[in-house]
Amino acid sequence: MERIGKLLGLFAIAGAGFCGTRSLTIGDADRGKEVFRARRCIACHSINGEGGKSAPELGRIVERGFSPYSLAGRLWNHAPVMWAAMEREGIARPELSQQEAADLFAYFFAARYFESPGTARRGRQLFRSKRCAGCHGIESPVREGIRPVAAWQSMEDPIALACEMWNHSFEMRRELDRSHIPYPQLSSQELTDVLVYLRGRVGNRGRSVEFSPASAVAGETVFAVKGCAACHTGSRALEARPTRYSLTDFAAVMWNHPFRISHKPPQLSYEEMRRLVGYLISLQFFEERGDLERGKGLFATKRCAACHDNPSSGAPARSALAGKMTSFDLVAALWKHGPAMLDRMRQQKLAWPQFAGTEMADLTAYLHGAELKHR
Repeated sequence: MERIGKLLGLFAIAGAGFCGTRSLTIGDADRGKEVFRARRCIACHSINGEGGKSAPELGRIVERGFSPYSLAGRLWNHAPVMWAAMEREGIARPELSQQEAADLFAYFFAARYFESPGTARRGRQLFRSKRCAGCHGIESPVREGIRPVAAWQSMEDPIALACEMWNHSFEMRRELDRSHIPYPQLSSQELTDVLVYLRGRVGNRGRSVEFSPASAVAGETVFAVKGCAACHTGSRALEARPTRYSLTDFAAVMWNHPFRISHKPPQLSYEEMRRLVGYLISLQFFEERGDLERGKGLFATKRCAACHDNPSSGAPARSALAGKMTSFDLVAALWKHGPAMLDRMRQQKLAWPQFAGTEMADLTAYLHGAELKHR
């Protein structure tokens, strides 16, 4: 339950007035989906099975720490290969704005529903041990007025799942209290395991679902109107960083919420949940941290100075980058100036540098010119 407790702390960001020295542009997953198609990324890459097969699938990479700087690092590391493949296929190399980079990131994040693999075996055990089977049948009802799993519409869509769990959990808690049954809290991993088990039992049933969080701006209004801000305020939000949370994490929090309160929470429509989740997801990527001193060392060891401290190279001077560089800025710059940069480096017999772990965050912290320490 420790992770869920930290995630509840994350909700407090909305009222905390958190001041980050390196603020990120907030992305929109719906716009990111359009960028993915309009910029022809889909010609080579697929998202959850849709798209080209010549490049890695982008929706099923298991990585709990997926973040803007990890996206920037991957794009940077593979850029020469991608550009060569695009040239072979006759695909024009697109340019990306900082906003488009942020939108793409939001889309990739939304597509990674099962960030941690689940197993049907564990899910089956949990479905029984948490006493779900006492009320919920698989194909047919076990108790009057309770739909069987086969009739659920939410297993393919994490937004709908969070909505269903939120709207029914308080009444379920009251019913369990009357039966003297403990309220079954679920971690994100446990929820994933249960869903894998249930989906294996009932299948897709012909449902084709595309899900994504809605605009963060619209979600801020829902957060205020539904009264979330009345409780979720305070500096404890900072304790949640720098861990990243998936859509399954949010669904688990929505389920566990009634365990912590005594009053009935407001009901949420599907669209309201889309907006709320979009807002909360965007907040965890509102700013990023890196280590300035490590970034300074990387600037030297990766030989960035060969171009950025050489006016004749045509590359932006180091001083021009200070104070404004973020991961999304770096992605935009890579796609705008990268091919010419690669040509110059080849002429100078310089290897294209690779970045691992938090190195991209550290480098952008140094270029940004602000000391941002990982907590």
